[in-house]
Amino acid sequence: MKLLNSFSLYIVLMLLFCVSCTNFKDLGKEFEQKNDFIPPPDMEFYGFRRENYDTNFKQLDSFATNAKFYNKKKLIELYKSRTYTYDSNHTIAASISGDFVKINQDTLYTEIYTNVIAKSSNNTTLYTEYLQWDNNTQKAKSPVPIRVEQEDGSWLTGSSMEGDMGLEHITIYNEVDEGDAIGVPVAEEK
Repeated sequence: MKLLNSFSLYIVLMLLFCVSCTNFKDLGKEFEQKNDFIPPPDMEFYGFRRENYDTNFKQLDSFATNAKFYNKKKLIELYKSRTYTYDSNHTIAASISGDFVKINQDTLYTEIYTNVIAKSSNNTTLYTEYLQWDNNTQKAKSPVPIRVEQEDGSWLTGSSMEGDMGLEHITIYNEVDEGDAIGVPVAEEK
């Protein structure tokens, strides 16, 4: 019994020693929230699809492999996204696709990144790596190099562009007319 009491006293002394030597202020530092912490999305969908209708007329069809909604930041992120708009005869009027899309939920300001392809109803196709859409001004802008192709095979390149989403009234900066794709020789013989 005396041995058990001695052993219990020894354990209590060891615990007191451990507690007195521990700096409890440093224990929580590894669990503190850092400034670069990104909270998880409020909602996340895999295989996302959105449709807009005006009575029976489908106006818009949007697809993404993944959609994340951040309600506090008022932000939507779409991955591998493509969107189609339709004419009244149910044919596709225009489309736009990109690998990553960020949309502000309040202003609908949209940024599309990587492999951006926009096709308009006048058969003009825009290729770029970054495209911005300002819903307030109804203007599209690409501050990076672009390529615009026409239905007849001709194309233009430029350092940047801005214009309407229909690609009917656009301004291309540092424009280079690459000519017609039909009949252009690949290499000249000597």
